[in-house]
Amino acid sequence: MNATMQDVEKLTPDSPTSGELFFDHGLPGFAASRRFVLESWGAPDGPFSLLRSLDDETEFLVVNPDVFFPDYVAEIDDETADWLGLNSADDACLLVIVSVRDKAEDATANLLGPLVINRSSGRAIQAVLSERWSTRQLLFANQGSGGALSQAVGSESGCTPRIIGDDPTSGEAAPVA
Repeated sequence: MNATMQDVEKLTPDSPTSGELFFDHGLPGFAASRRFVLESWGAPDGPFSLLRSLDDETEFLVVNPDVFFPDYVAEIDDETADWLGLNSADDACLLVIVSVRDKAEDATANLLGPLVINRSSGRAIQAVLSERWSTRQLLFANQGSGGALSQAVGSESGCTPRIIGDDPTSGEAAPVA
């Protein structure tokens, strides 16, 4: 892949991959949960989905990170992209797991471990990014009082994962397509 993956859309129950999502190795701490589906959650126009296991009673609240973190860039390494079979931006979807506390304004998102999903095959993995990101980033830190989760309004702009390429001259991740 040789260009920056951009405009990754939010995977929803109406997306092309609306069937099962497959985490071959499960999720960290939930190895037995490998098959999932996405279901709408909250307000009809809200950004949240429920990632529900078909193997047990495990459920996760998920959201496209761009809705709350427009500057978030997930750098996905080549090995992960190859393993998932990602050939273009249209192949990928990025979601983050949301943890809800006693109050909605205390909800956090795991930006360190986004879920990367191949939209065509449903194959998925929880990637582990650089320590620059937090596993408990406040969801409403830049949103004022936060309000109720079900009142949050989504974004159509998508998020921007990058595939880390070999660019020994820059010392940084090189964008790849």
